[in-house]
Amino acid sequence: MYKVLLIDDEILIRERISKKIPWNRLGYELTGTCANGQEAIPIINQQEIDVILTDICMPYVDGLDLAKFVYENQRKSKVVIITGYDEFEYAKKAVEYHVFSYVLKPVTSMELMEKLREVKCVLDDERASQQVLSYYKDSYPILKNQFLLQLAEERLNSTTIYKKMSEFQMDFSGNCYCAVILYSKEGLGKQKILSLVSEFKTVFGQEKEIIPFEGNDKNMVFFGKKKNSSLLKQEVRIICQTVKTQIWNRWGKTLFCLIGTCVTTLEQINISYQTAMELKEYLYLDCKAGMYEWENYQKARMNVNSSIYDKVHEKRILLAVQSNLMEEVRNELYVVREKCQEKWVVKSKVVVLYQNFILAVMNHLERLNLVEESFFMKEQELLYGLYRCSYLTEMETKVLEFFEQAIDRINKNRTNYGEHQAMLALQYINEHYSDGDLTLQKLCKTLSISVSYFSSVFKNHTGMTFVEALTKQRMEHALELLKNPSMKTYEAAERCGYSDSNYFSSIFKKTTGKTPRDYAKSIIGKKGGYEYQDKI
Repeated sequence: MYKVLLIDDEILIRERISKKIPWNRLGYELTGTCANGQEAIPIINQQEIDVILTDICMPYVDGLDLAKFVYENQRKSKVVIITGYDEFEYAKKAVEYHVFSYVLKPVTSMELMEKLREVKCVLDDERASQQVLSYYKDSYPILKNQFLLQLAEERLNSTTIYKKMSEFQMDFSGNCYCAVILYSKEGLGKQKILSLVSEFKTVFGQEKEIIPFEGNDKNMVFFGKKKNSSLLKQEVRIICQTVKTQIWNRWGKTLFCLIGTCVTTLEQINISYQTAMELKEYLYLDCKAGMYEWENYQKARMNVNSSIYDKVHEKRILLAVQSNLMEEVRNELYVVREKCQEKWVVKSKVVVLYQNFILAVMNHLERLNLVEESFFMKEQELLYGLYRCSYLTEMETKVLEFFEQAIDRINKNRTNYGEHQAMLALQYINEHYSDGDLTLQKLCKTLSISVSYFSSVFKNHTGMTFVEALTKQRMEHALELLKNPSMKTYEAAERCGYSDSNYFSSIFKKTTGKTPRDYAKSIIGKKGGYEYQDKI
């Protein structure tokens, strides 16, 4: 509802108009009535009146004086003068004070209602325009930021660029431009970015040579311009260092300043932004926070000719896994990481490199028959999951975890295999202890195992060397044989695999503390003297 104030010095006219006009149906609310302009002014000052219906000739303050007050005090009220006077001077004054309409008496209710409808149409249009303007003002920063992002991400023609620049009241014509991305791994947050953008305008020239705005990735971007590239790079470095220090001091956040290549026209600023974005892609290498310039990055890539795709790292990692040397695996991956950082290797190539390491180890496990379905699925998940890693260290951690699991499987297999081989060896010794030609080499050949590996696993699982185990087995059988009084020493020696009875006696005494003859006597003596004398 629009508010209406009715002013006329004749009370009958005021009452007739008040009652005859269907205010609400026309979209109005009759706020009040006054006898003259002097009474109306306080009401106009206290509240916003949309329409003033007033007579022209009234005591104290007449209708034209009231219109003058409204005009001079910049009130938005529409003044409609209803009068019986048709004089040119009145009409001229009405135009001068921006009176909306000048209606001559006598006026009918229908005519006045039509005039009110006409006023309402104008008020509706103004309200709609005001709403659009208000929306535009509220949206202005967002629309401006969207334009700057579009300018960064797309190649716009000069006509579009300068039309938009004019619309947003920016003058950014120059000879050399570049785009800079201020990126923090922790994220700056919208409020901090808006704060920085505001400070940029104050500290760095209010968009004369620097235009800051919010980037798509919730970090900050700015365009810079200068007369030439050397001056521009110098200015940009100073700004980046200043902001980097401020962000660390105020919020404890590290900052990457990614400086794109210099271009000569605003139409090419998207090229500068793209090169800065390409630098951002390489931050997955876990580079240290600081300033990175496209030109320096290009030189670093051009100067490094050797490839990381040799088989040396793969062979070393596989050998370390096979040898249960996890620390060696870590060292090798550390070397690979340093090479990738030094050569600015793209993420896709590093993923392929790590996948080759995983597949080499996986093939070795399959040859040992150590890969069941669940472990195979883990390996597949890891191979594809490397692409989802945000940083190289994250990728490295996942690969190291896989290698630890692989080493654990190999160790368990090695333990089981060694234990099995040791049991087979003990069984063989038990069955062939009487063979005087039984040697370590002969046993290993029978079991199809290397002497060095067998010696290691046999010692680990039995606590004895081959010679100790064989001697133990032979002595246990010798003790049983010598319990028979008729058993001669040389016969026992031969049955236990010793061709030299003296050597047998020496080993027997060393093991039991007695000679074979003394041991036999002690056994027979325990059975009774009579029996002993009889058998002697």
